[in-house]
Amino acid sequence: MGELMSRDNAFSNAVGHNEAGTPSLQEGVEAIKPLFIVSENHAAASSPLYTRLPSKDYFRLLEILPGTDDARLQCRMHVCSMCDNRGAYEALSYTWMTGREPWTGGRNLYMALHRLRREASRRVVWADALCIDQSNPQERSQQVAGMGDILRNAHDVLVWLGEDEDANQVSDPVARASSKAFAGVCSVVSTWAATAAAAKHALRVGRPQYRIQSCGTLSGSDGEGLLAADSPVWAKVLQLYNKRWFSRLWVVQEIALARRATAIWGACEMPWEWIGLAAAIIRTNWNCIVPGWVAQGAHSGYLPTYLPDESVRLVPVGMMNAYFMYRISRLQNYFNTLRFSFGELLTLTRQFKCEDKRDKIFGLLGLPTTDHVNSYITPDYGQSLAGVYRRVAAAIISSTKCLAFLSHVHHTDLHEVRRFSTVVPPDSTLPSWIPQWHHIGPQVLAPLDAHPDFAAGLSRAAQFRAAEQEAVDADRLGVHGVMLEGVSATNDVGPTSGSHTYRGDADVVLARHGHTRHSLQGLAMALAAGKSWYGLPKDRGGMLADFAHCLVAGRLWWALELDAFGVGVPEEGQDEVGRTSDSQNQTGLNDDGTGASSGHGIVTLQDLKDISRGGNGNLFLDAVATACVGRRLFRTASNMRGVGPIDTQPGDKVCVIYGTPVPFIIRRCDEKQGYTLVGECYIDDIMHGEAVDDPGYEETWIDLVSSIS
Repeated sequence: MGELMSRDNAFSNAVGHNEAGTPSLQEGVEAIKPLFIVSENHAAASSPLYTRLPSKDYFRLLEILPGTDDARLQCRMHVCSMCDNRGAYEALSYTWMTGREPWTGGRNLYMALHRLRREASRRVVWADALCIDQSNPQERSQQVAGMGDILRNAHDVLVWLGEDEDANQVSDPVARASSKAFAGVCSVVSTWAATAAAAKHALRVGRPQYRIQSCGTLSGSDGEGLLAADSPVWAKVLQLYNKRWFSRLWVVQEIALARRATAIWGACEMPWEWIGLAAAIIRTNWNCIVPGWVAQGAHSGYLPTYLPDESVRLVPVGMMNAYFMYRISRLQNYFNTLRFSFGELLTLTRQFKCEDKRDKIFGLLGLPTTDHVNSYITPDYGQSLAGVYRRVAAAIISSTKCLAFLSHVHHTDLHEVRRFSTVVPPDSTLPSWIPQWHHIGPQVLAPLDAHPDFAAGLSRAAQFRAAEQEAVDADRLGVHGVMLEGVSATNDVGPTSGSHTYRGDADVVLARHGHTRHSLQGLAMALAAGKSWYGLPKDRGGMLADFAHCLVAGRLWWALELDAFGVGVPEEGQDEVGRTSDSQNQTGLNDDGTGASSGHGIVTLQDLKDISRGGNGNLFLDAVATACVGRRLFRTASNMRGVGPIDTQPGDKVCVIYGTPVPFIIRRCDEKQGYTLVGECYIDDIMHGEAVDDPGYEETWIDLVSSIS
């Protein structure tokens, strides 16, 4: 359950606060502002809406004038000093409509302001689309740089999830999707809290509640708890986390920096922390819940569009995004707050979307990081996307002297592959070693924290051939490492769904390909890239048991017959880079010295049943789905097996770069006398530094140059 902290929760302080009015604004310029009318399509004012801000320490606030539900929406704009208005406003977090309208967010922002309007008192909010002159790049850059302070100083962050889709069809507010979803969130949190209390954890969660306009305060049904995996309430909970708001990049810092946040969906309101906590609970208990979801089809339509259809066991992206935001936010009080380097943040937020690709960088600058790289980057909307990415790469290299960001290189956007059924060419204006952070890529193979099973090049310090800034300017990055052999065969990843089962003669397949315990263990490690479904490194024995459990159930047999894995299996007790038999014995492998090539030690179906005891095939399926989405399986010239970028081709080279935890795939670029960085890979045989210590491999400088072709 993780480290938990006690706290009291007063729902009345989190929802419906400040009804009596908003603190007085301290304006820095003229107090009387022209009235303007907001509609779904435009803002009509009698004079220009924007005047020049006195300095970077000023910002605009939007005053929503009181009015009845059917009255026109009237507002005033105020120019105010940031330091004089701490806590005097609420910040609005919402989703821009596609196409980036020049002044608002279209209908969605209009409906949010309409929903927030009070009948008898004004309301003061900060809404980025209106309070920043979007037509002025210089002002946009300046205001985005100060957005962290704007969010931290807001009295509340109001999360507008949109209108309730049931509002026009369902008259009873309690029976609408928003109410059912919020009730489900309350039930999940309450059940988790009760379980924690029964386990004698020091936890005081309080009673999760939500509020409906005109109906008052409600809580979740006690009968719809976390353990009711087949409950129809899950469909509504999934509908909640599938709201577009959960995919917007800007909401990450809007939640992470908020002192308080209130989620509003139609007529319903609830503290956002319950939504974030529920996402964390569901994610942790995913394997208990997902069978019920799949059985009732509740998951349909809520998976990322770039995933294969059979990836139904993966946590929906909106829920993962909510979990991520919760774990890095000031709002969460039950777990340790997570902190990441700026490069890690860029990778962990790749699935979030923004209209302007430069905002992939600028939208995260307000967040605290472990390496403070963001303090070296200033928003500049006058610069091109390639220019922004170059500045980020230069800042990472110069300030950290670390090459971990190379693991974030993925040249193929998985969303585009799924959408167009083809590989979209990468940006040719960037060198291959600078990540294209706007691409949706697979989960990074290198772990966030150092681990002895991911130490391919960590026994040597990272080395650069040229000065960091010169390397960036020249589009060439010289790194030191060892060059291994080439890729001889590749294969696409087969289905990971339990609906695909093998019904042939298992013993015939095992004998035909000479599979031994050792070869199956290496195959298991390659398929899952050495990690569990949770993304953490996993021990070899447990991985083999899980894989065997899958095979016994008739799943993943395609992996035994692939060209990339089915030829030239190494003998038991030895491997290509000299790992000792002692390390194999520790994992329970055969020690008779015989191997597949001599016909001895071949695994049978009965052997698999014995090996599978204690294993969990479903967890292994999830691990494979997580590791292999957007990747290809490959075999090297010396029969090492691995998983690498989807762009991997026969003839590519494997290398280990000093100072990095995983190997990489590179491709010769003769015209520029260097190599294109294709991306990171996982090869079980060299993850402990074997290649670095092997005198048979060439130590050399590797020049990483142009974009992939």
